[in-house]
Amino acid sequence: MFCPHAFCFIKSDIVPQKGPSNPVVPNIRHFQEMTTSLRDEVENRVSGRRVPSDGRRSVHLQGVFFAAVVAIGPILLFWHLHGLWNPEGAYAYGWAVPLLAAFLFKSRWDVRPPPSSCGPGSVYLAMGFALLTLPAHWLLEAAPERSICAWLGAIAGLGLSLALLARVGGLPWLRWFSFPLLFILTSVPWPHGVELPVSNSLMHATAAATVEILCLIGVPSVQAGNLVHIETGVIDVDEACSGIRSLQAMIMISLFLGELFRLKPARRLWLVGIGLTVTVIANVVRTVALSSIGFSQGIRAVDHYHDAAGFAVLGFSLLSTLGVAFLLRPAQASVTPPDTSLVGLPFPLKISLALLVWFSVEEISVESWYRLHEPKWQGWSWAVQWPEKSETFHFIEIPQRSLRLLLCDDAHAAAWREPGGSDWSLYWIRWNPGNPEAEAAKVHRPDVCLNAEGATMEKDLGTHLEAVGGTQIPFHSYTFRVGDKILYVFFCLHEERTGALPVATDSHFEEVDMFQRALQGRRHVGQQSLEFAISGYPSERSAQEAFKARLGQLIHAGSGSIP
Repeated sequence: MFCPHAFCFIKSDIVPQKGPSNPVVPNIRHFQEMTTSLRDEVENRVSGRRVPSDGRRSVHLQGVFFAAVVAIGPILLFWHLHGLWNPEGAYAYGWAVPLLAAFLFKSRWDVRPPPSSCGPGSVYLAMGFALLTLPAHWLLEAAPERSICAWLGAIAGLGLSLALLARVGGLPWLRWFSFPLLFILTSVPWPHGVELPVSNSLMHATAAATVEILCLIGVPSVQAGNLVHIETGVIDVDEACSGIRSLQAMIMISLFLGELFRLKPARRLWLVGIGLTVTVIANVVRTVALSSIGFSQGIRAVDHYHDAAGFAVLGFSLLSTLGVAFLLRPAQASVTPPDTSLVGLPFPLKISLALLVWFSVEEISVESWYRLHEPKWQGWSWAVQWPEKSETFHFIEIPQRSLRLLLCDDAHAAAWREPGGSDWSLYWIRWNPGNPEAEAAKVHRPDVCLNAEGATMEKDLGTHLEAVGGTQIPFHSYTFRVGDKILYVFFCLHEERTGALPVATDSHFEEVDMFQRALQGRRHVGQQSLEFAISGYPSERSAQEAFKARLGQLIHAGSGSIP
């Protein structure tokens, strides 16, 4: 087949032009080339086939492998962190971060700058980050609560992706794609040394501001730590109410909106600051509203409006930050779309294939290590025997908000009065084996929680062993002052060890050797927490003697069940 319209254009090309030179011979070659190309195109269209050249097919194949190895670092990071994104936890928003990060990366890819050459240093850097992912993931399996493990894995995975992008696109691509990849860090848990002080400060500040506002509007109230005492009861400003969850989520949202509207760096900082300010103020207003409801309708009405008020705060903060970002947006400028052709880009095919193989071997090795070292579960080593025969014994209802914070599998609390007139209370919490949230127990300790509730720690008496039926159980002792009353607290957080291994003699809620745990192949082990709080004794020694004498009747060594 031949196109007559094309012949007209070809014919016009071979007409000799006036001048000293004769272009007839070159035009004849041009005629032959166009005729051959046109014939091939017509045949392909008639047969319905489009046959790409070998070079283009090779470039696309290399691009697919390169994209896979760039994405594998963040994907593995998300896989190892997703257990910490409990819907009831502080990092529930982490489930949205992968989608938002992918959207931001695609937006930048559509208007990417032209690539430039890059030296071989980026290849060696990528190999170093790839090797670092092995110990990072190995430790993260054993100690997910240790933020250093999560951050080590994040640095290794994201550093690998950035080094590979620099290998192909040079420094322009490294700068251009840094933000959507570093945005992933918003889903990594904060270090406990940062999160706990910020959370405690917010709880105290929110409670103090709430009391001041309540007194101004005619609601009598008194602050005790993070507790707001009103006439009908007590409002507990816990971690959820303090604003720390909204604060962490708002940082992520503000950074996303700043990138979405392509704000300048200074304006992005303003947006983050405004978003955090709005969130803190909104949480104070929420606490004031709940306290007013508790004062007018009774303390039980607070639970009815608690979650709705939380969603209202989040919605108001989000809409306010979105409005500010819209006002700060720059004027729309015309953007020249880049050349989307991948031809000519130096995709490192061999390196991409080698890294894909490496990550496959790494994940299989880490999983095999822990599976081979995980012994069969043989039950709990000890259980609680509640003194239910006592006339003063009664179970205490644990608030649902507290259970959501603890993320435990089972929990009970009770109080009673001993014949001598002393008051006892016991809190027992259990995290079953395989629950990745068990590590959250290490941040809920008496020196943190009781201090937040207004108690003042006077002495930390350290760890001591108590013998119960031939089993040594470590307890950490404290002395607190609550008003005019002295409270003696005995606390134990025990990582259950399967088989015939004895109960450990160290205090597990303190610094745990994550390397030793990884070498032993221990992950997601079961945990039990006991907290005795007793009062009515004249001295520390008398309280400790009474505790030792009574402990053997309250704890049963050996497997058991809790009612």
